[in-house]
Amino acid sequence: MSQYAFLICRSQTEAVGLRRHLRQMGVPGEVARPPRHARTDSCGWAVRVSAHQAEEALHRMRQLGISPCCVIPDEGVGV
Repeated sequence: MSQYAFLICRSQTEAVGLRRHLRQMGVPGEVARPPRHARTDSCGWAVRVSAHQAEEALHRMRQLGISPCCVIPDEGVGV
């Protein structure tokens, strides 16, 4: 099981904004580059959150009316 999850975003600006919103809601994260295989539908930026907070982050995002391109576990490849 991975320690982190990537919330894949469409742009670096979107990732920075998402990180800010999540932090305001008590879910810390960091803007990071996901593994290459996860960049097919986006420009390749994500917010990396701890795996145990990924569900909370998704819940908070739904409250904001936004959703990431996808969510993938951070397996430590290409980070």
